[in-house]
Amino acid sequence: MRSKNLNLWFCLSFHTIVYAGSGRHSLWMLATYITGETPFPEFTAVLMLDDVQVGYFDSNINKLVQSRHTAKTIRNDIAQEGVYVLNNMYISMRRRLSIVKQRFNLTTGVHVQQRKAGCEMLDDGESAQMMFRDACDGVEADGLVYNMTEYSYSTGNPWQLQWDQMKLIYVKMRYSTFYLPVCIQKLKYFLERKKKVVLRRVRPRVRFIEKAVPGGAQVSCLATDFYPRYINLTLLRDGQPVAEQELTGGAVLPNMNGLYQVRKTLDITSKELRERHNYTCTASHLSLDNRLDISWQPKNSHKHSISMLLGVLVIIAILIFGGIVSGLFLCVRRVRRRTDSRTTLQQPASIDQENMQLNPLPLSDS
Repeated sequence: MRSKNLNLWFCLSFHTIVYAGSGRHSLWMLATYITGETPFPEFTAVLMLDDVQVGYFDSNINKLVQSRHTAKTIRNDIAQEGVYVLNNMYISMRRRLSIVKQRFNLTTGVHVQQRKAGCEMLDDGESAQMMFRDACDGVEADGLVYNMTEYSYSTGNPWQLQWDQMKLIYVKMRYSTFYLPVCIQKLKYFLERKKKVVLRRVRPRVRFIEKAVPGGAQVSCLATDFYPRYINLTLLRDGQPVAEQELTGGAVLPNMNGLYQVRKTLDITSKELRERHNYTCTASHLSLDNRLDISWQPKNSHKHSISMLLGVLVIIAILIFGGIVSGLFLCVRRVRRRTDSRTTLQQPASIDQENMQLNPLPLSDS
């Protein structure tokens, strides 16, 4: 259960990171500290530029590399500052989990502290915000957001890890004077290296998918193979937006080719099909100069009913014709059987007559 909670928390965190919106880029560190007997390093961290992994660190190797499965290194000065920040995070998370374990008497088993920390930058190079969020054993603990004008600190139940005033002042100063400048510097560095990937624009392919279901139909508005991840997909009925509570789906998901897809599905009743509303799927994306609209309307139900009726009549006619042919075939077989049986009964008499003609009886001696 704990594993599911941890995966869910990090999935939600990652969704928040890469779905920030257009006109900005982000650099985030997803870090995990584990206590207890496990096959994993005690501390691991993954560095993400938007939705692209650009770095990996763990407490066993104690260095920042491009990924866990490669020994390719990052520029020396960038790597050194990164290792310094990550080791500070390592110490901080270890101390934080120790406090939580003492407070809730968590003496045995495996326990996990997770942190998402990073910054966002506007397209013009200006800093947008910096933040961190912590979770322990899959439950959110606290977080801080600094958006260049004010700080916002919040804690969640049941942790209540409140900072005193001096601690809060120190953290604010540390974030504004050290962590933020370092984060923005690293973001610009990785953005320059990965700009062909993160700055590309791939147009979405938008279409409707119709599926017949009992009592009506299910229609999906699908946008696929687009990049970057951010997209605005809306389903309209007769020019008016369909209420979100009527729709299912809407989550942006990765394709196997490094691009993304999203779909929104609407259930349509038979009555609505007969009313023949006009449905429009509209998409707005960074790769499009104008909004992309695709329309769909249910087929004419009257013509559809006539076609189905004709199909049924044809099937009935085929069955009737087949029945007539089968009946005729049976009648012919019966007639043949009767004819054969009569022929068999008449054969002995004719044979006796032939024998009498060939061998006449002898005359008496009288």
